[in-house]
Amino acid sequence: MRQAAGIRPSIALAAALLASAGTPAAAPVAPPMAAAPASAAASASAPLSDACPAQLPVAQTVSQPIPGWTPLDQRGSTPFVRVAFYPGSPADPSQNLIVPTTEYKGTAGLHDGWDLPHRAGGYWMTCAYANTTAVVLRKLADDVDFCFADYDGRFLTLVVRHWSCGTRRTMALPVWARPASKGVRPAVKAAPKRAG
Repeated sequence: MRQAAGIRPSIALAAALLASAGTPAAAPVAPPMAAAPASAAASASAPLSDACPAQLPVAQTVSQPIPGWTPLDQRGSTPFVRVAFYPGSPADPSQNLIVPTTEYKGTAGLHDGWDLPHRAGGYWMTCAYANTTAVVLRKLADDVDFCFADYDGRFLTLVVRHWSCGTRRTMALPVWARPASKGVRPAVKAAPKRAG
Protein backbone atom coordinates (compact mmCIF):
# COMPACT_ATOMS: atom_id res chain seq x y z
CA MET A 1 0.00 0.00 0.00
CA ARG A 2 1.38 3.41 -0.94
CA GLN A 3 1.74 6.01 1.75
CA ALA A 4 -0.09 9.27 1.11
CA ALA A 5 1.63 12.53 2.09
CA GLY A 6 3.90 10.78 4.58
CA ILE A 7 1.13 9.45 6.85
CA ARG A 8 1.71 5.89 7.96
CA PRO A 9 -1.28 3.74 6.98
CA SER A 10 -1.87 2.39 10.52
CA ILE A 11 -2.25 5.82 12.12
CA ALA A 12 -4.19 7.27 9.18
CA LEU A 13 -6.50 4.23 9.29
CA ALA A 14 -6.89 4.58 13.06
CA ALA A 15 -7.93 8.21 12.69
CA ALA A 16 -10.36 7.37 9.87
CA LEU A 17 -11.93 4.51 11.84
CA LEU A 18 -12.31 6.66 14.94
CA ALA A 19 -14.05 9.34 12.89
CA SER A 20 -16.40 6.85 11.23
CA ALA A 21 -17.16 5.08 14.53
CA GLY A 22 -19.08 8.08 15.78
CA THR A 23 -16.38 9.35 18.11
CA PRO A 24 -17.46 12.85 19.15
CA ALA A 25 -15.49 15.56 17.40
CA ALA A 26 -13.10 17.39 19.65
CA ALA A 27 -13.88 21.02 20.31
CA PRO A 28 -11.31 23.36 18.80
CA VAL A 29 -8.93 25.00 21.21
CA ALA A 30 -7.48 28.46 20.74
CA PRO A 31 -3.69 28.43 20.45
CA PRO A 32 -2.11 29.36 23.78
CA MET A 33 0.05 32.41 24.24
CA ALA A 34 3.69 31.50 24.87
CA ALA A 35 3.87 33.63 28.00
CA ALA A 36 0.28 33.31 29.21
CA PRO A 37 -0.14 34.47 32.80
CA ALA A 38 -0.94 31.74 35.32
CA SER A 39 -4.26 33.43 36.13
CA ALA A 40 -5.54 32.80 32.58
CA ALA A 41 -6.19 29.12 33.34
CA ALA A 42 -6.60 29.43 37.11
CA SER A 43 -10.26 30.48 37.02
CA ALA A 44 -11.50 27.49 34.97
CA SER A 45 -12.32 24.65 37.34
CA ALA A 46 -14.84 22.74 35.21
CA PRO A 47 -13.42 19.45 33.89
CA LEU A 48 -11.58 19.75 30.58
CA SER A 49 -12.52 16.87 28.29
CA ASP A 50 -11.58 15.96 24.73
CA ALA A 51 -10.53 19.55 24.02
CA CYS A 52 -7.56 18.76 21.75
CA PRO A 53 -8.11 19.86 18.14
CA ALA A 54 -9.01 16.75 16.08
CA GLN A 55 -6.52 17.73 13.35
CA LEU A 56 -3.34 19.81 13.43
CA PRO A 57 -2.37 21.68 10.24
CA VAL A 58 1.41 21.46 9.87
CA ALA A 59 4.09 22.54 7.42
CA GLN A 60 7.13 20.31 7.73
CA THR A 61 10.38 21.54 6.25
CA VAL A 62 13.86 20.16 5.87
CA SER A 63 15.92 22.26 8.29
CA GLN A 64 19.39 21.63 6.79
CA PRO A 65 20.31 20.97 3.15
CA ILE A 66 21.75 17.52 2.42
CA PRO A 67 24.35 17.36 -0.39
CA GLY A 68 23.03 15.47 -3.39
CA TRP A 69 19.38 15.72 -2.30
CA THR A 70 16.61 18.22 -3.00
CA PRO A 71 14.26 18.91 -0.08
CA LEU A 72 10.52 18.66 -0.65
CA ASP A 73 8.63 20.39 2.14
CA GLN A 74 5.24 18.97 3.11
CA ARG A 75 1.98 20.61 4.19
CA GLY A 76 -0.96 18.73 5.57
CA SER A 77 -3.19 18.00 8.51
CA THR A 78 -2.42 15.22 10.97
CA PRO A 79 -4.85 13.49 13.37
CA PHE A 80 -4.79 13.79 17.17
CA VAL A 81 -3.38 10.68 18.87
CA ARG A 82 -2.17 11.34 22.46
CA VAL A 83 -2.09 13.60 25.51
CA ALA A 84 0.83 14.16 27.86
CA PHE A 85 1.12 16.05 31.15
CA TYR A 86 4.00 18.10 32.60
CA PRO A 87 4.84 19.76 35.94
CA GLY A 88 5.74 22.98 34.10
CA SER A 89 5.53 24.40 30.60
CA PRO A 90 6.67 21.85 28.00
CA ALA A 91 8.28 24.79 26.19
CA ASP A 92 10.95 24.56 28.93
CA PRO A 93 13.28 21.71 27.83
CA SER A 94 14.01 20.82 31.47
CA GLN A 95 10.40 19.66 32.00
CA ASN A 96 9.85 15.90 31.68
CA LEU A 97 6.47 14.38 31.02
CA ILE A 98 4.64 12.81 33.96
CA VAL A 99 4.34 9.02 33.83
CA PRO A 100 0.79 7.72 34.51
CA THR A 101 0.15 6.82 38.15
CA THR A 102 -2.13 3.93 37.21
CA GLU A 103 -2.58 1.85 34.11
CA TYR A 104 -5.43 -0.56 33.49
CA LYS A 105 -5.71 -2.84 30.48
CA GLY A 106 -9.28 -3.91 29.78
CA THR A 107 -11.08 -5.53 26.87
CA ALA A 108 -11.74 -2.11 25.32
CA GLY A 109 -8.08 -1.08 25.43
CA LEU A 110 -5.59 0.65 27.68
CA HIS A 111 -6.57 3.22 30.33
CA ASP A 112 -4.13 5.60 32.04
CA GLY A 113 -4.65 7.80 35.10
CA TRP A 114 -2.48 10.63 36.42
CA ASP A 115 -2.71 11.75 40.05
CA LEU A 116 -1.57 15.38 40.15
CA PRO A 117 -0.91 16.55 43.72
CA HIS A 118 -1.22 20.30 44.27
CA ARG A 119 1.91 22.20 43.28
CA ALA A 120 2.72 25.86 42.91
CA GLY A 121 2.43 26.72 39.23
CA GLY A 122 0.05 23.83 38.46
CA TYR A 123 0.38 21.51 35.48
CA TRP A 124 0.51 21.73 31.71
CA MET A 125 -0.60 19.39 28.95
CA THR A 126 0.17 18.77 25.30
CA CYS A 127 -1.89 17.27 22.50
CA ALA A 128 0.28 15.15 20.18
CA TYR A 129 -0.44 14.31 16.56
CA ALA A 130 0.49 11.52 14.14
CA ASN A 131 3.67 11.80 12.07
CA THR A 132 4.82 15.14 13.44
CA THR A 133 6.69 16.41 16.48
CA ALA A 134 4.54 19.58 16.49
CA VAL A 135 2.16 19.77 19.44
CA VAL A 136 -0.26 22.25 20.99
CA LEU A 137 -0.03 22.97 24.70
CA ARG A 138 -1.99 24.67 27.45
CA LYS A 139 -1.87 25.22 31.20
CA LEU A 140 -4.43 23.28 33.20
CA ALA A 141 -6.55 24.95 35.85
CA ASP A 142 -4.69 25.24 39.17
CA ASP A 143 -7.14 22.95 40.98
CA VAL A 144 -6.78 20.01 38.55
CA ASP A 145 -5.66 16.95 40.53
CA PHE A 146 -6.53 14.04 38.21
CA CYS A 147 -6.44 13.28 34.49
CA PHE A 148 -7.26 10.11 32.61
CA ALA A 149 -7.09 8.83 29.05
CA ASP A 150 -8.82 5.89 27.42
CA TYR A 151 -7.03 4.48 24.38
CA ASP A 152 -8.72 2.65 21.55
CA GLY A 153 -7.84 -1.06 21.70
CA ARG A 154 -8.34 -1.72 17.98
CA PHE A 155 -4.97 -0.38 16.87
CA LEU A 156 -1.31 -1.25 17.32
CA THR A 157 -0.39 2.34 18.22
CA LEU A 158 -1.81 4.30 21.16
CA VAL A 159 -4.71 6.41 19.92
CA VAL A 160 -6.70 8.32 22.53
CA ARG A 161 -10.45 7.75 22.33
CA HIS A 162 -11.39 9.96 25.31
CA TRP A 163 -9.52 12.00 27.94
CA SER A 164 -10.46 14.32 30.77
CA CYS A 165 -8.80 16.44 33.48
CA GLY A 166 -10.34 18.01 36.55
CA THR A 167 -10.79 17.56 40.27
CA ARG A 168 -11.58 14.00 41.39
CA ARG A 169 -14.47 15.16 43.57
CA THR A 170 -16.30 16.84 40.64
CA MET A 171 -15.37 14.56 37.72
CA ALA A 172 -17.39 11.71 36.27
CA LEU A 173 -14.67 9.10 36.74
CA PRO A 174 -14.47 6.00 34.55
CA VAL A 175 -15.29 2.71 36.31
CA TRP A 176 -11.64 1.63 36.43
CA ALA A 177 -10.64 4.87 38.27
CA ARG A 178 -13.41 4.86 40.90
CA PRO A 179 -12.62 4.05 44.53
CA ALA A 180 -13.35 0.45 45.53
CA SER A 181 -16.87 -0.04 46.89
CA LYS A 182 -19.10 -3.04 47.52
CA GLY A 183 -18.71 -4.09 43.89
CA VAL A 184 -15.58 -5.61 42.48
CA ARG A 185 -13.20 -3.13 40.92
CA PRO A 186 -10.78 -4.17 38.17
CA ALA A 187 -7.20 -4.57 39.35
CA VAL A 188 -5.11 -1.48 38.67
CA LYS A 189 -1.38 -1.89 38.47
CA ALA A 190 1.33 0.69 38.74
CA ALA A 191 2.28 1.98 35.31
CA PRO A 192 5.65 0.89 33.96
CA LYS A 193 8.14 3.63 33.24
CA ARG A 194 7.84 4.84 29.69
CA ALA A 195 10.66 6.25 27.68
CA GLY A 196 10.04 9.82 26.81
